Amino acid sequence: MADRDVTERVILALDERRSFLVDAGAGSGKTYTLVQALRHLLTERRADLERTSGRIACITYTNVAKDEIRERIGADPLMIVATIHEFLWAEIERFQTPLRAALIARNEEFDDPQDLQTLTESTKIRYVQLGRNLAQGLISHDDVLALSHRLVSSSPKLARIIADRFPYILVDEYQDTSPLTVEVLLDHLAGAVSRRCTIGLFGDSMQRIYRTGVGEVTGYPELERITKDENRRSAQSIINVLNAMRPELPQKPVGPPRNGETQLFLQRDVPKEKRLESALTRLDDLGWTSATAKRLYLTHRAIARDLDYSDLNEAYRKAGRQDALHDATDLLIRHALDIEAFCTAFESEDHALLATLLTSRNVKITKHADKGRISDALQRVVTSRATMTIGAVFDHVHESGLLLKPAEVSARERSIMAKDLDKRAQRRADLARAVLACPYKQAMAYGLYKNEETPLATQHGVKGAEFDDVVAVIDDKAWTMYSMNEMLTDPSGVKDRIVRTKNLFYVSCSRARNRLAVVLLSDLSPTAEHTARTWFAGGMIHP
Repeated sequence: MADRDVTERVILALDERRSFLVDAGAGSGKTYTLVQALRHLLTERRADLERTSGRIACITYTNVAKDEIRERIGADPLMIVATIHEFLWAEIERFQTPLRAALIARNEEFDDPQDLQTLTESTKIRYVQLGRNLAQGLISHDDVLALSHRLVSSSPKLARIIADRFPYILVDEYQDTSPLTVEVLLDHLAGAVSRRCTIGLFGDSMQRIYRTGVGEVTGYPELERITKDENRRSAQSIINVLNAMRPELPQKPVGPPRNGETQLFLQRDVPKEKRLESALTRLDDLGWTSATAKRLYLTHRAIARDLDYSDLNEAYRKAGRQDALHDATDLLIRHALDIEAFCTAFESEDHALLATLLTSRNVKITKHADKGRISDALQRVVTSRATMTIGAVFDHVHESGLLLKPAEVSARERSIMAKDLDKRAQRRADLARAVLACPYKQAMAYGLYKNEETPLATQHGVKGAEFDDVVAVIDDKAWTMYSMNEMLTDPSGVKDRIVRTKNLFYVSCSRARNRLAVVLLSDLSPTAEHTARTWFAGGMIHP
């Protein structure tokens, strides 16, 4: 369906107060349609919204998406743009008494419930990014989703309050939204309330790559479904691969014609440990610049292996805190990144940045001797990074007076020697012990990855992004949650692992604008290889 037709159908649904779902394939310009819908509401419904004190909510899955929409729309008092967690928390935070009751009920459902005797009527429930502690009323992301569902589903009055405040709620990347949140929106806010709340869902069920997301929204026959089948991103050869992979939503290119290029590397005669190197060499011979092409891996473990920070990655993986490493939310890794910022500014002789960093850390330069002292200290730190552990470098930096050690980092260090810790505290202490024992060189390597100073990324991490050239590296030996061989053997299968693999592979391939190469590091079965060859039939296949 042409983009203009899709936008007109969305606007008509909004005007007639009908909830809808826009299923938009990769590269189709979903965000453009969402922005057009928001602009229409801000223009044509402004008088009604002002008269009734209503507002428009646009809720997203990530801060990156939130910032992109804000940049395109600009500030407007009639609209809020927030992450799903921010939006839900803002609506339930003021209902502290039912919140406490819901929190106690939720805690009792856990296999290992916390002791909530200290949770009293005076305890304020607060939403925190880190440091979840139910006994102190500190809740996390998952708690916000569960508690908002409990409160709204059990209180029609609260549903009416939210629906009256927000007669229009548009959701970006609906497929990554929790099933609980979809129920809140469609079963309760869009249900029988005093003033109908119109829900608009924008996304693509096949780009669901987070296990907690709802994926395909089913069971709502009244939800108008609008399909967006254009592709503004990719060249024809790449679209051909996407259409072979997903025949139920064939896309057509928009814009000046581009043929592009696809490559499939099977390389059965090449030793498995040499296949990536062989493929990259071959791509260079074919005119690619493999060093700058975006190289996508299915897991962070593969990136950690290639960039040599496997011990650091493994420490967080064993603790079940990989997200804290990959998102750089753990204070230990944040402290290492702060140190790297100092060292990078010093080594690149970026004096302005270095002065800014020193000032922000309250390191005073009042006389010429201070400059020499700081320079000598930085040089010692830079040198120590090559041979010391992360914990030793932390101590070295602290002793130099360059960067005060955060209190939480010091507390984590002390916890290593503590005794009689509860299970949760012991896990945090074990993580701290493992991280601080890692060679600091691994923190340096991680810093290069996190600051996007390498061409490597995970396929999760680039969702929504696009690149001229993409090399997707597939190794079935490196993970258990995904299986390219199983997916290609039964591409229409409904098993979780098949769907998860197909979705992530689709996301990976659809990032490419001009050239796409897929490098398989493990062998495929004859049936799986036949599927792969069929999907890439229009490109170059390296047997």
